[in-house]
Amino acid sequence: MSSSIIVSKFNFNKFGLILSQYSYKVKKNDILAGIVVGIESNYALIDLGLDQIGILPLNEISIHTNKNPHELLHINFICEFLILNISTNPSRIIVSLKRVESLYLWNRLRQIDFTNMIIYAKIEKTLGRGKLINFNGLVFFVLNSNIPKYYRRTNYQNLFMPFKFLEIKDYFHIAHVSSRLAGFDKVNKNLDIGQRYLGNITSIKKFGIFLNIFGIRCLLHISEISAKHILDINKLYKRGDQVWVKILYKDTERGRISVTLKNLATNHHQQL
Repeated sequence: MSSSIIVSKFNFNKFGLILSQYSYKVKKNDILAGIVVGIESNYALIDLGLDQIGILPLNEISIHTNKNPHELLHINFICEFLILNISTNPSRIIVSLKRVESLYLWNRLRQIDFTNMIIYAKIEKTLGRGKLINFNGLVFFVLNSNIPKYYRRTNYQNLFMPFKFLEIKDYFHIAHVSSRLAGFDKVNKNLDIGQRYLGNITSIKKFGIFLNIFGIRCLLHISEISAKHILDINKLYKRGDQVWVKILYKDTERGRISVTLKNLATNHHQQL
């Protein structure tokens, strides 16, 4: 059974009357100031200064889903609300508080130098081709290709991971982020071209070997293993082997590293 409505006695400034003087018609996605005049079990009543009362569903109060909406609202609470829908039958206006909060957060995000920033976001949900992550209330979708393989297979929620912004499409409020590239940026400064590092073989393909160096996936192409023609890499190496390699090339834009075995006499395939 729903609780009775608590009604405010606050004399709110009728901003709607000012709008009507200029024949302005309130429409969807407008943002208006309003005041909470009533609280029900699953919605709040908002006075927008219009003839129609505003309805604020409790799931539209905050972008922070872990907060109790009843603790965030109180009578005479004044804020800005975004109009989600206007209907005539029944006559009502559906408004949102969290959409305004999201817009403000998005505007703050646009003002920072996101190309050089690494954020820590929380994994909220696993979907078919990726995961939903939450960064200070903003939710982004991350493709599996931008997530380290180990974390693609886990269903851990509330796990914080580093992410790097790849692109922000401001008009659509879409951001592409990558955890794999964030990890690369943190380790990249410790990997120098021409230096030798010990790598662990994680997989062997026909075209070459993938190794893990400091948590970064590196490619050892078959042409960089030996000057001699190799028919079968699996006869020389197996998964789990440790191999000394030299950094040949670093692609900082895509987070890729190429390595070589040439001119390194310490690797066992040259001793065979």
